[in-house]
Amino acid sequence: MPSPRETCAAITETRGVRAPRLHREPPTSVRSVVKLLSLLLIAALPLVAAPVIGSLAKALVAPIITVTDKAKPSPTGDNHDYVSYARYYWPNPNTPDGLPFVSRDGQHNREQVAAGDRDKVDKLVDAVTQLAHGWTEQHRADCALRAGEWLRAWFITPATRMAPGLKYAQVRLGHSQNLGNAAGVLDTRDFAKIVAVIPVLRGSPAFTADEEKAIQAWFGEHYRWLQTAPTAKAEHAAKNNHGTWFLVQAAAIAHYLGKDDEARALYEEDKAHIAAHFAADGSQPEEIRREDGLHYSHFNLQAHLELAVQAKKLGVDLWHYIAPNGASLKKGIEYVRPYNAAPETWPHKEKEKKQPGFMDDILARAAELDK
Repeated sequence: MPSPRETCAAITETRGVRAPRLHREPPTSVRSVVKLLSLLLIAALPLVAAPVIGSLAKALVAPIITVTDKAKPSPTGDNHDYVSYARYYWPNPNTPDGLPFVSRDGQHNREQVAAGDRDKVDKLVDAVTQLAHGWTEQHRADCALRAGEWLRAWFITPATRMAPGLKYAQVRLGHSQNLGNAAGVLDTRDFAKIVAVIPVLRGSPAFTADEEKAIQAWFGEHYRWLQTAPTAKAEHAAKNNHGTWFLVQAAAIAHYLGKDDEARALYEEDKAHIAAHFAADGSQPEEIRREDGLHYSHFNLQAHLELAVQAKKLGVDLWHYIAPNGASLKKGIEYVRPYNAAPETWPHKEKEKKQPGFMDDILARAAELDK
């Protein structure tokens, strides 16, 4: 027996009338628009989500590498020593053995730098900060666990830990008995990021309380080296971005170690740096004279803004400080700001070509400080 639907269809068909559909399809033009919008939405999603998800996924599987993973035995005789090479030094063309190496500002000796441990610090910092973000934002235990593995490898485990201090950082071959020089202290400036994220990992599976005590002991030794080693003292006294980045590293570690009075004193020192580094118009004479004047003006501003953010937490206001010569961080930013959109218009020397938007990080920090 035919169903009511079949009967209706048969009747209307015999009368030359099309049977009505119970679920009418939308017109073709509407379907096309809906399909197009769906495709656009699907295409846009990876652009938003992929950078965070991708970087976190990479951090979870990245092999842990420390200073002990040297391609060749350490020239110091101890693989636990951090060893790096000065980036602007090259073999001497006038001597048979190429020694002593000679300086060529602005010309990166990438092969020589790659022979040292500098990139290993970057890998540590990138991994731990990404993984800590995975814990704080998504509460992922696997991220905390992996961050803890990196921290143990670098600062606790006897077989793989780095020896505190930077005695062999930025070696200039043929100089100073092949010991490091003051500029090498710059290499671990991002340890400031490590000590900033360790506290957010407390209470996570990253480490136990006893393990954090061991990490603190390591940074205690490194901090003492920063305060006492001749090369560290020379870096502390540097009149350019090196002196600023020294304060970033030392003050952050002091704060992590609970030495807030010492951290505040270091932050206060930056007021003298602001007066010395910036002219009244916001320019930075010591950075502008370099072969990459725009790069180093930006680099020094990054350090000053990092100090301003850190110092604010301890009640020291660097952001609104105006030096006796009229210099300030705000003027420093305004001097460079016009070149953010068009870095090619920079009127001074610049070999390392900047991309438009290179100042966006600083502008974001400035907006944060203005809140």
